[in-house]
Amino acid sequence: MCTERYIHPFTDFGFKKIFGSLENKHLLIRILNDLLECNDPIEDLTYIDPKELGVPSIYYMSIYYMCCQTNSGARIIVNIQNMYPDLFKNRSFYYSNFSILESVNKSEWSYNPPPIYTIIFMNHYMQQFCDDPEPKHTARICDVSNGRVLYDKLTYVYIEMPKVVKPLEELGNPVERWLWAIKNMNDLDEYPESLKDEIFRELFRVSEIYAFTKEERMAYEESLKNMRDWNNILNTAVKKSHEEGKEKGREEGLQEGREEERRILAKQMIAAGLSISKVAEITGLSTETIENL
Repeated sequence: MCTERYIHPFTDFGFKKIFGSLENKHLLIRILNDLLECNDPIEDLTYIDPKELGVPSIYYMSIYYMCCQTNSGARIIVNIQNMYPDLFKNRSFYYSNFSILESVNKSEWSYNPPPIYTIIFMNHYMQQFCDDPEPKHTARICDVSNGRVLYDKLTYVYIEMPKVVKPLEELGNPVERWLWAIKNMNDLDEYPESLKDEIFRELFRVSEIYAFTKEERMAYEESLKNMRDWNNILNTAVKKSHEEGKEKGREEGLQEGREEERRILAKQMIAAGLSISKVAEITGLSTETIENL
């Protein structure tokens, strides 16, 4: 039974409770405006069922996936990534394509889809930004020689939560305060008054576990257990690969750890009803390996 005062935002239940419910839509609008820094601020949005975009259930069942549409027509995909760092980047491109395809299906294609934003909160580091101390990274299709944006309709925001390390008194902008609150709230016993902005007081208020109904508390504890179980599986796989890596060489050991992560993901996909060919396409495992799992 959980004894913390505030919810863990990196659980499926916690993420959806804070940002994925209609009564807390104002929290999602505020954090999106701060993260995206758009010239056209979001005034309102509607939530979209991932099934309407044709997204396989394996994605929004296991990796905390949410999609919404702004009042101006832009699509925003929000995702929390607790595991499988080898696969998530490819998957983020996969997510955004569903919104493009859905635009084709609903109207005559004019090669002018709405802006699509994919935001991923990662509970791990991203290799491409290992030398950058900043946690937030914004990516678009650019000319590699000069950095000039060639296509501005696809935007990817990657947030490395382990890099959120600034102390509270040194936070300088709303994005830093949002990330600090999301990372640390589960460890706090009371609201940190130095956050100042009323929107953060509201964030902590809706995150208080004691105010949940019995059904909500049970759902949250189940979600918390699932997150911890999967993290334990991943940590065990990584630990095993490191131990074997001492004998076989670092690269070989790390590769085995990655393979184990892919096998775990493949088992979950098969259990969710995906075909062997689709699982092979997503994980990179051979069909023979998947059949023998």
